[in-house]
Amino acid sequence: MMKLVISILLIILIFAISITIGSANNQIVTFNYLIAKTEVRLSVLLAILFGSGFLVGWILTGIYFLKSKFQHSSTKRKLNKLQKRYDEDISNHQKMNLTNTN
Repeated sequence: MMKLVISILLIILIFAISITIGSANNQIVTFNYLIAKTEVRLSVLLAILFGSGFLVGWILTGIYFLKSKFQHSSTKRKLNKLQKRYDEDISNHQKMNLTNTN
């Protein structure tokens, strides 16, 4: 829980810093991208690029997290299956020892 609170506070701090920096940059810049070019305020361009980078980071992290969860789930199922098989083998081995002793 504390990790979540610290993460949220860090994100809020980063956004506050970016807003502060962005508000000080009111110059008009020409932004050339593949298809065309556009003139925008530097603060708007910084906000768009920062936001899109943040979004891409969250998406990639989410994909990695889901992949790890699925892998963990699969490994846990395999472990439970092997544990059950091991318990059955031990049980059968003990039964064989009891019948051999008699």
